[in-house]
Amino acid sequence: MTQDTELDQKFNETVDSFMEAAVSKEKALSVPQVSSSFLYTSACYSARYFAIKSEKEKISLEEFVREHVEFFESALRNGIEYYTTDDV
Repeated sequence: MTQDTELDQKFNETVDSFMEAAVSKEKALSVPQVSSSFLYTSACYSARYFAIKSEKEKISLEEFVREHVEFFESALRNGIEYYTTDDV
């Protein structure tokens, strides 16, 4: 197994575990509440990542935010396409 393949596998396993956790919360909370909670958690974790990274190197806050917003928009659009096609 190549290092890239191993990283892809770990990435997918992490995503799957977050999705399982989110879906399991739907019994106690509404879907919008779960979605908002995960968005907020993602923002907080990304802020933590920025803080850690900026201690080691000079990085632009605006660039960091822009890259994360672009990634989120792309992931959201891809997810909507995936979950709204008949192939799921």
